[in-house]
Amino acid sequence: MDKNLARWIFQSLASHFKSVANGISLLYFVEGIDERSNDTMRENHVELRVSGPELKEVSKGYYNVKVIVNFLFIKNMDEVGADAFDLIQWTGVFADEMLQPIPIYKKGDGLEDDGALIGCLQVHKGRNEAVRVFHFGQLDKDARIRQSEMDAKYGMNYQPS
Repeated sequence: MDKNLARWIFQSLASHFKSVANGISLLYFVEGIDERSNDTMRENHVELRVSGPELKEVSKGYYNVKVIVNFLFIKNMDEVGADAFDLIQWTGVFADEMLQPIPIYKKGDGLEDDGALIGCLQVHKGRNEAVRVFHFGQLDKDARIRQSEMDAKYGMNYQPS
């Protein structure tokens, strides 16, 4: 197994979805990587969380890779001109993109990080698997912050070179 695989997956997902957030002018954070202040936590934004990879060797040197991608969307309803439907729109844009194959590249600054494509993550398509969206609404009676969450399980096959 390649010691860099988890990082390549994480970095590829982070940069892929950053472009999606930028396309809708939404502030974007990667959990565990980007620092946030109390003020930025109240701004409209989306946070990416990646769980995995889960690896299973199905044949000598050939792996099934599974990853869970999760987003938390925050909408501040106290801002001027706030539109409650923004959350619905944002999750729709991200859901559309999450259904597409996501290329995974050897990203980084190391010797092995040559930018080569190593595979594409695809949403698991099973009976109980899909891109799921949950709208929580306002969680605190005093803070007019609304939240939505979405997640999906992805998979790809990987054979280290």
